[in-house]
Formats: sequence, C-alpha cells, structure tokens
Amino acid sequence: MSERDEIVERYKKYLADYIAFPSVSAQNTSIKETADFLTGLFRTAGGHSETLTDYKYPLVYADFQSSDPEKNKTTLLFYNHYDVQPPEPLDEWNSDPFTLTETEGRLIGRGVSDCKGELIVRLTALKIYEHEHGDFPCRVKFFVEGAEEIASRNLEDYLKKYADLFQADLVVWEGGSKTAEGKLEITGGNKGISCFDLVARTGKDDIHSSSAAYIEGPGWRLAQALSTLRDVETGKILVDGFYDDVEQPSQRARDLINKMNLDKNAIKTLHGLTRPFLFENIKEAYAFEPTINIAGLTSGYEGESVKTVLPHTARAKIDCRLVPHQDPADIQEKVQKYLIKRGFTDVKVEYLMGEKSYRSDLDAPIVQDVLKVAADVYGGADQLQLVPTSSGTGPMYLFHHYLHAPLMSFGVSDPGSGAHSPNEHIHLSDYDKGIDFVTAIFEKLAQKTEPVQ
Repeated sequence: MSERDEIVERYKKYLADYIAFPSVSAQNTSIKETADFLTGLFRTAGGHSETLTDYKYPLVYADFQSSDPEKNKTTLLFYNHYDVQPPEPLDEWNSDPFTLTETEGRLIGRGVSDCKGELIVRLTALKIYEHEHGDFPCRVKFFVEGAEEIASRNLEDYLKKYADLFQADLVVWEGGSKTAEGKLEITGGNKGISCFDLVARTGKDDIHSSSAAYIEGPGWRLAQALSTLRDVETGKILVDGFYDDVEQPSQRARDLINKMNLDKNAIKTLHGLTRPFLFENIKEAYAFEPTINIAGLTSGYEGESVKTVLPHTARAKIDCRLVPHQDPADIQEKVQKYLIKRGFTDVKVEYLMGEKSYRSDLDAPIVQDVLKVAADVYGGADQLQLVPTSSGTGPMYLFHHYLHAPLMSFGVSDPGSGAHSPNEHIHLSDYDKGIDFVTAIFEKLAQKTEPVQ
C-alpha cells in the first residue's frame, strides 16, 4: 500500500468514527461530543483548531497555514456542518445508520453524503498534499457548524462576531453532487426562503359538524384565502409587490442554466406528475423564479374512520423560495397585507424563519481556476455542469455578506445518494475522485504568490 493509500484508509477510519456520533441537531444529541471530536481531529491533522461555544450549537474552526508567508496570502475556507437528520424510519435501513458500512462499492451511513463524507474528503486531500510537498498549499480554513439541519441557528451571530477570523478568498460550500448524466455539478448560489403559517380561526372550540348548516368552518375560510395567492393557470404569484425586489439574472447566468439537462418527460415519469408544468422553460424557473408553496394543510380530525366535527382552526404551512434582493420577513408582511386587502382580516400570517438568496455567475478569477482544475480531473469542460444557483436553500448569502468572498459548491454525492433518507450513501469511486479533485485544487492554489482578487 502506498503512503497516499495509507492516508486515504486512515482518514476513512476517521470517517467511521465521525459517522458513529448520532449528531442530530433536531434532537440535540451528541452535539458537544461531535464538535470535540472534530476539534481533536483537526489538531491531529496539524492545524490550529478551536470549538466556539458562544451559542447553543458549537462551531468548530480550524486553520492550516503554510510555512511560506507568500502562500498564506491565498486563503480557502471550507464550509461544512456536523449535524445530521434523524435516521428514522429505522426499519428501512439495511445497516445501522450510525455505523459506516462499505458494501458493493458504496459507503453507507447517516451523514456520509450530507455532509460528513465531504469534510473527510477535503481533509484527506489536504493531508495528501502535505505528505507529498512537506507543507500546506496555502492558508486553508474549516468552518463546521452544528445546526445546519435546523436552519443554521446562530450562524449569522458567529459570522458577525468572528468575521475577521473567517476571512477567505474563496468559500467552498458543504458538498454537491453529480448529475444524472454523471457530470460534476458546480453551483454558485442558492435560493432564499420565507416560511410562515396561514391560520384561520372561526371560533374558540370545535363543535358538532351539524352546525355546518349555518356556520362556516375554518377549512373553507383558509381554502378561500389560499386560492387568492397564485394564478392557477400561469403560476404567477398575485401578492402585491411580491416581485418588486427581484433581481433579474445576467445573460451569463441564463446561458449557464439553459445548458442544464432538465428533461420534462423524465421528471413527469419519476414523480408521476398529473398536472402540467407552471412554466414552459422549467430550467429558468428552477433557478430564477420565486415560488409560493403549500407545504402542509391541517384542520380538525385526521385519524381513522370518521369524526363529525366542525373544527375551529385550520392551518397551512407555506414556504416561498426567494431570489436575490427579496427579503424573507418582507415577503411575509406582503402576504399579510394582501390578505387583509382581500378581506381576509381573520387569516393570520405567523412568520417562522427565512434566509436570503445568493447567486454567482461563477466568473471570479479564483473560481475560474477551480473550474479549470475540475475539467482536468473529470475529463473535460463538457463533463461539468455549471449552475449559477440551485433551487434549494442554504446560508450562502450570510457568508457572502460578512466575508465578501465568492462561493462555489461541489462534492462527491450523486442523485441517488439519499441525503436525509434511509441508506444514505456515496460511491467509493466518487469519494476517491473527490480526493483527487481537491488535491489538484491545492496544487493549483499553491502556485499563487499574490492574494486572489
């Protein structure tokens, strides 16, 4: 076994140790223990590391510096999170979710895709580079939070307080995936989100459903309010001012998105869709259109058989995916004002959480350097899928706002990795290729002697 292979195997064992911590933030289990493990691992790898405990969920910070001051003028920051989703339903797992299992060319375990495996890939690559060159390639920082799966609580507080500590020339996001065609997807942003409940109350308690002869139930009231929010045929959101702050994408962003492979027929077949798409160009809708979605509806009795009741409360859970310059709290306020204007003064909007959007055209010089390396490692530029923004949500905006650095996302998962699902996994071939890629990035950055613009 070569020394490189020995490093890979040693850090794969560290991955098994890492997976073994059931660090479920939603249940507040093993949070401190996992943070302590990571701090120790970074120190073992030769970096300075500390656990920041200013807030409920500790943040682990690590800093690896080259012995060459010129190389330290370039700083790369890796963002990851050590918390994971609950493993349930347990009976759908083929192995213990918190035991890293290697079978049929896959690594299986809760968090191996999202995103404990991603972190170990990056650390393994750094150690390989150090072994081959006797030094670190540039200044490499790690920022690992413990509450990403519960909306990154206190993340902004950490960024605001320690912005100087986290400064970097490039932030590499938590992870990423290959496309269904096997291309490496590299993403430069994500949508924001505004989450709130719409609540209709028509009385102080539930009553017998025979009273529906002369009393309107909250379900009907809520359904009426919901029906006013969006044009059913065009998908246009009808809330006054909803689109006022929308930033239009650049032509480069449009060009990149329209190169994506989003097959309408394949999507319809995969999900068994029975309704037409809201937009003809689903690629641009995926990246650039804000949304309003009914994520949940509840009212009255929902158990087995029958309970003839007229409930007094109905609730709808709403999420709006946002694009740059839209503000989550402002969107909630606009929905409330719109409902009042339409006569639904009794339907209340209860704000839950939100995050702003970040979008990049992937044209920063240091990003272009990484893209060239990716093309070399993965077999050409045609083996890359560049996406200026994803349809999902994460705290990218906060990093850009406080650190003023470009961001990009890539990783070792694939469309079937099943993050958040039973039997979450990554392929060993992608794991190894990811190590090669990050090692090659270090090789590229080590060649720089001036700070990156």
